[in-house]
Amino acid sequence: MNDLLPIKNILVCPACRGELKINQDDITCLKCSQVYPMHETIPLFSIFQNNEATKNEISEKLTNDYEHRYLDFEEARNYNLKYERKHLKRLSTMREYQILGRLLGQQGHCKTMLEIPCGGGRISSRLAGATDLLIEADIGVGQVLYGMSQKKIKIPQIWMTASAFRIPLKDTSVDSVICIRLSHHLVAAKEREDLLAELLRVAKRYVIMTFFDHYSIKNLLRLVRSKPSKLTMTVSQITRLAAAHGATLLACPRLSVIGSGHRYALLTKNRC
Repeated sequence: MNDLLPIKNILVCPACRGELKINQDDITCLKCSQVYPMHETIPLFSIFQNNEATKNEISEKLTNDYEHRYLDFEEARNYNLKYERKHLKRLSTMREYQILGRLLGQQGHCKTMLEIPCGGGRISSRLAGATDLLIEADIGVGQVLYGMSQKKIKIPQIWMTASAFRIPLKDTSVDSVICIRLSHHLVAAKEREDLLAELLRVAKRYVIMTFFDHYSIKNLLRLVRSKPSKLTMTVSQITRLAAAHGATLLACPRLSVIGSGHRYALLTKNRC
């Protein structure tokens, strides 16, 4: 059962941030009349039925294929099983667990945490020890369904589909936001900047977000070999964007110095 009651007071319409009314079969915005369907108790906040302008705006943002994958349960299942069965991916996950454990430990326990995209819950067990409630959101309903079917943690989880560009939560409504392995899928530089801004909007205390470092050895080798750059960001860019949205870049460990260009940015919100 997916119970929305614990977050009822912090939910907002992702289209206009208006107040929502939770019905038996759908969720309605009282401001713009947008209707969000429910699928097996999962609110589908990534589906815009009534508002053509919003629908067009969202579709323009999604310039990569990531947001159009993993809508099917079996496709999501196969994606997640790769991380369980392939040796290098298991090693990568272990390293991620170590980094996340260290960063989460520095910030202490929180009451509410949002993981977006949550995938099929690959890192949920690592996050569970740092929060009382874990909100799991992904653009793909297949990922959400798979994650629900694989529930492995004891703390409460609330599942939904949502775009990371329009998170259906009020400003500073959750203690922390975790966004792993999304920014490097976003083709346009502005998309990556918009993503960080939206994560910081809903976080009260801190954000952990991964990005592919432009100056990583892996990316520099690509440039030396006349290959196109990965979809990257820089530490200075992250620092500047964080400051513009009331946050500070506190740590930025690498997943691997040579084997990967991914880094984990810990951004803490500045206290007024």
